[in-house]
Amino acid sequence: MMTPPASYLELSGENWSTCLISSYAYLRYSWQTQWMGLPKAVKECATFLKLITISDDSQARLMLDMAFIVAHQTETDKGRVSETPEPHYHNRLHFADSLTTMTLQCKLEVENGAVPDSAWQAALLLIAVSHDFHHPGRVNRHTSDIESASVKALLPLMTSANLSELWVERIRTVILRSDFTLVRENHARVAGLPFQWNTDWATVLLNEADIMASASTDFGPTLSQALSKEWEAIGFAPHATVATETGRREFLSNIQFSSYSAQTLAAGIRALA
Repeated sequence: MMTPPASYLELSGENWSTCLISSYAYLRYSWQTQWMGLPKAVKECATFLKLITISDDSQARLMLDMAFIVAHQTETDKGRVSETPEPHYHNRLHFADSLTTMTLQCKLEVENGAVPDSAWQAALLLIAVSHDFHHPGRVNRHTSDIESASVKALLPLMTSANLSELWVERIRTVILRSDFTLVRENHARVAGLPFQWNTDWATVLLNEADIMASASTDFGPTLSQALSKEWEAIGFAPHATVATETGRREFLSNIQFSSYSAQTLAAGIRALA
């Protein structure tokens, strides 16, 4: 039996990477024993960012409420769009990994000088938990194919929540740009620019949060195996190599981390592994 990890999102001093590794371990222990659930993960992340106390009807409150709604719906559906099994990789554990990483990134960017922005932080929690909303466990047939379906599923929720057109468009833009084939272009958009709370940097943060666990030596190989199984189930040829040593090296060599927060976390998780 797995040894219970020490903590989830408990930061001691400036040990950001230790916090991330411990949080990933906590999620995996929970996944294999008694799953904590995405709603609880959202609550823990919002509490960590001091968003849970937002009480007015601001856009930040609406987006945080939406994050809970998406989390609850995903748990009810077990991450599926039909009766097919939950994807091996793009499942609730992956959503929680991305959400956890994004939370630490938001906090780190503020620690590095970004002015706290509750609306953008709430938006990024929503984006992290919903960027693969209803993921079918396949690959894109054209640019942002699956991401478009996620946005389509989110739109009625955003409309019913009375989210402003500005925030609907921002969330839509970030999720659509998260397609793996657009990653290099996304990083190029912010090259040499200071961090700001905007769609360009939000997209980069999402790209980074999306792969951070896979980049770690502790958890990456197992995630590569999960992705291989997911691809094998749909007959996608790269399933044969993605989890091999060569496939891992190729993946790691193509990773980009542009934000201060991702660079800080990535350096630590590799050093600790």
